[in-house]
Amino acid sequence: MGTQTPARGLQMIGAAMDACRSIFVTHRPAPMLPRSKMLWHSGFNRRLVVAAIQREAADVVAVVLVDPEGDPLPAWLPGAHLDVFLPSGRQRQYSLCGNPLDRSAYRIAVRLMPHGNGGSIEIHENLRSGDILRVHGPRHTYPFVDADNYLFVAGGMGITALLPMARAAGPRGTLIYTGRSADSMPFRDQVPDAEIRPDDRFGSPDMAELLARANPGAAVYVCGPPPMQEAAARALPRVNPTCSLHLERHQTRRTHRPVAANLTEARKNL
Repeated sequence: MGTQTPARGLQMIGAAMDACRSIFVTHRPAPMLPRSKMLWHSGFNRRLVVAAIQREAADVVAVVLVDPEGDPLPAWLPGAHLDVFLPSGRQRQYSLCGNPLDRSAYRIAVRLMPHGNGGSIEIHENLRSGDILRVHGPRHTYPFVDADNYLFVAGGMGITALLPMARAAGPRGTLIYTGRSADSMPFRDQVPDAEIRPDDRFGSPDMAELLARANPGAAVYVCGPPPMQEAAARALPRVNPTCSLHLERHQTRRTHRPVAANLTEARKNL
């Protein structure tokens, strides 16, 4: 019998295999492949050591986590968070609020909620340097998009997600930081160019007025209590329709409240 020409399907499979070899074997990693191990939605499971617990505000501590062997931690981008499993079995989600370029440590911040479900109490009262915590992540469910201009509006502990973004944006971004009072607002010393607006001096924030300041076409990030995010979702299309709105959603949502809810009261729990 004469030699038969391979079927077109087999030819296509062979071509695909050759292409794979050219990417993974013959050449260095192609530019489209991530150089570091960064998993966007699933992240890594690992055990980390509590290296330090630092007071950042009257009722807020920062927890610094490192690899037990001193190895570099998985890379992350602004907006990422960790799932943290406490010794009691409680699971909580915390935004990474450190420097993405520093892979020697992760930093999260936790506000004490005396009437919460116990996670923050456990961290504030029981957690010590040297303790081991199991974490899952980093998870990138609040992506930091590329834009010419940014407006960041942080409410209370919403600063933790927006702090790395504001740093990355540099002069392209404007940060407005609101909170109950100045002594309740962590990391104020790390945002010297931000507009600091404690409620006891400026009153509850007017989201329409704040969002109207964004440049046309800007990426607008709002992270804070649910009423603040709901107010932003209603106000931005009306006052600045060319902007894109980015809301932080990884935390468990509370029962829906009217947009007119008092933001100062809601922020007491953040």
